[in-house]
Amino acid sequence: MPIEPGGYASLSLTIGLIVALLWGAVWALRRWRPGVAAGGGDCSVVRALALGPRERLLVVRVGDKNLVVGVGATTVSLLCELPEPLPPGAAAGANFTAVIGKAMKSWHGA
Repeated sequence: MPIEPGGYASLSLTIGLIVALLWGAVWALRRWRPGVAAGGGDCSVVRALALGPRERLLVVRVGDKNLVVGVGATTVSLLCELPEPLPPGAAAGANFTAVIGKAMKSWHGA
């Protein structure tokens, strides 16, 4: 079956159009994912503490609130809200524990 002289150009144009449409769809899905903040600057992890191979305790800053979140293999749970922000610095482990303990006591009403 012979191929027409204009057949290659038409086939190349069609394949190029399909590739461009797929690239555009992937770009649009990445750009406008539902549930993802546009700038990403309004939420950040302040501290993280590994409790096990798949469990972590995180302090997350959302706007002006500091939230203590427990992250497990299948769940994410809000534990409490810190009444005061944590001081900056990575070597403040004892202070981190004291602030978390104080927040947990006030949150549970003790």
